[in-house]
Amino acid sequence: MSVPASPPRPGPVETRDRLLAPDLARGVALLGIALANCVVWLPGRDIGPLGKPVDGSAADRAVDTVVGLLVDNRAFPMFTLLFAYGFVLLLRRMAAQQLPWPEARAVLLRRSLWLAVFGAAHMLLLFFGDILLSYGLLGLMLVWVVRWSDARLKVLGWSCLVALAGLSALDGLGGALDQDLPGPLRQGTVVGDAVWRLLTLVSTVSTAPFVVAALVPPAVVGILLARRRVLERPQEHLPLLRRLVLVGFPVSVLGAVPLVLAATGAVDLATGWDLLLATVHGLSGLVGAVAFVAAVAWWAGRRPAGPRPGGLPGALVAVGRRSLTCYLLQSVLFTVLLPPWALGLADGAGTATVSTVAVGVYVVTLVVAVVLERAGDPGPAERLLRRLTYGSRRSAGGDGTAPVRP
Repeated sequence: MSVPASPPRPGPVETRDRLLAPDLARGVALLGIALANCVVWLPGRDIGPLGKPVDGSAADRAVDTVVGLLVDNRAFPMFTLLFAYGFVLLLRRMAAQQLPWPEARAVLLRRSLWLAVFGAAHMLLLFFGDILLSYGLLGLMLVWVVRWSDARLKVLGWSCLVALAGLSALDGLGGALDQDLPGPLRQGTVVGDAVWRLLTLVSTVSTAPFVVAALVPPAVVGILLARRRVLERPQEHLPLLRRLVLVGFPVSVLGAVPLVLAATGAVDLATGWDLLLATVHGLSGLVGAVAFVAAVAWWAGRRPAGPRPGGLPGALVAVGRRSLTCYLLQSVLFTVLLPPWALGLADGAGTATVSTVAVGVYVVTLVVAVVLERAGDPGPAERLLRRLTYGSRRSAGGDGTAPVRP
């Protein structure tokens, strides 16, 4: 009498089965996220477009120019694109395991809910600029649309460009928004920072539909690229990748130039123009995010087949494999190093100083990721999220970027 086969059980990806291009792209994006986030740790400053202090030094202006052209409004859509790409691969892998759609949907919903919980805790305890909560909420929405046709997804993506434009326009605003609050409630104090984190959490939850809608366009691009296996088989898509890079980067940089000139004080903008140029900066940033991902995939596609890369590319891959751990570690290190009530490196500093700290923090995450890679450890945050998502099943780890071997 034959024994009936046990039902398929979903689980995380083995390290040996992970894909090079998505991991490498996530590793690159995390450097951009560190540089984009560090400026918000400058307390009590009058700020202009892109959140840059209006009284920066020459070194600050140089850093603001580079970050404004290549990082701001480029790193986060890049990460959003990769998040959606991985979402499709999770679904594809579970389909290959013959997991029924209701069970696969439950896995995706559970993972997204826990990611939102991680984000809420991160925002409340460490950093009010958290993006994990929004990604978790985005994941809940993607469960609903991920099986739509390409045509319906394109309509959704184009429609949600309005939300992305509106969110981008906020980068044209400036001012010190907390100057009229009582001293203990201002940013730069223990109580003030805690209050701002709580207020931001409430604001993020209350404006969730708008925030998630703004993330939809890069997410749709990620889904469409995943359906064509562009990052899985980059060698088959080199002409497409080359076009995305050669067209995307010039569009991204040219779209960023006007607002960067305003942010660095090179030009003065009349009321209204700042919002318009900020919108252009954000929308061109989506093009830049696609170009950055395409550049990484182009490199991976032209690389000779063989073992995983070593050196700096290998370290970037290690970070990308542990993107959740490294992202949270950035916030822990920033919290220790930058606030006036901690080591205070941001107190009286400019963007050049905090950007230097950001690069140093990123280097620390590189070292930690390489150590974890050599130890075969997927990272503590990844391990916890996978246990909450899949149960106690043991695995060397991954986050759903390749099929699991039987």
